[in-house]
Amino acid sequence: MSEQKKRKILIRPFIYINHSIGWNAIKIAILLGIQLILLACTKSWSALLVISASTIGAFCAETISNKITKYHIQDHYSTIISIDQGLIAGMLIPQTFSPIAVFFLTVCVMLVMKHFFGGFSYAWANPSIFSVIVLWIVGYELFPSFGVTTDILAMRNPSQFLIENGFFPIYKFDSSLTEVLNNSVFSIFKVSIPEGYMSIFWDTQSIIPAFRFNFATLISSLFLFSDNFVKTIIPGCFLFVYMLLVRFVSPFFFNGVMFQGDMLLALLTSGTLFCAVFLIPWYGTVPITIWGKIIYGSLSGVIAFFMTGCGTSPCGTVATVLIANIISIIIQQYENRTDRLRVLKMVGTYKNNTD
Repeated sequence: MSEQKKRKILIRPFIYINHSIGWNAIKIAILLGIQLILLACTKSWSALLVISASTIGAFCAETISNKITKYHIQDHYSTIISIDQGLIAGMLIPQTFSPIAVFFLTVCVMLVMKHFFGGFSYAWANPSIFSVIVLWIVGYELFPSFGVTTDILAMRNPSQFLIENGFFPIYKFDSSLTEVLNNSVFSIFKVSIPEGYMSIFWDTQSIIPAFRFNFATLISSLFLFSDNFVKTIIPGCFLFVYMLLVRFVSPFFFNGVMFQGDMLLALLTSGTLFCAVFLIPWYGTVPITIWGKIIYGSLSGVIAFFMTGCGTSPCGTVATVLIANIISIIIQQYENRTDRLRVLKMVGTYKNNTD
């Protein structure tokens, strides 16, 4: 064997500073799989059937699209992305929905998104959201209603009222865990939390799976965002602005105690954490620049305040993502225009220096 054949071509010193889209799609699938395991542990078989139907529907739509168009350039990651989209859509659909209807509607919506709105990985809006919207139009009576009323929101602690009246289940571990946290953690800040919040944080028992396991969603965010601080900008701004508005502005709308809006109720219901981790920062639907991400995340928080309210909303999260994605198009257009002007200015400066 010649010396030339023995040589190996290495990519060093070049390295990847970010994980690829395919690897991130795999991570999302694994993290969503954890929530599926929790659904299985709680014997939520109806929810698993609905999620399976939407996932198979998204996969079939991808397969049909590839067969029709014979377009295989991105097959190495488009399949796993379609599975992610199916999982996300299924988790936003009530478990009382017919799996058959979910399957056929998911196939139809995903095919339309694939061919008319940019495909799974680079659509201008999250395809999962369109699937849920269509399903909501078809079977809106299957979605839960708001758990709070104006009278409840006027109280000092709406979430505690809901807990005491059985809206949220309380688990056996709640009392002891709450006591430990109050004595060891919250005592440092001279505050305490009442019983019931740990149960909401663990499992709200909502008929919409994405609204249930807040703890698992929070842990998922650590794995998704820990490798790149920039990824935290959008969900961080989204949650910060939304919580701020709930705390200080919502009492003006509902005659509540001034500056005492229930942030925990807003954070732990309506799929707020799920939205921040898996929906708002979806690839292809977000601005590129740092300032664009900050504006996008902040505006998403404002939209969430008006669409989701102070919590327990059945579809406010979906509406928030759709409107935010539309606004993102405007931000991205401004970014593109700014980049073109910057490049033209640099070219002009270079020509002047060489003349």
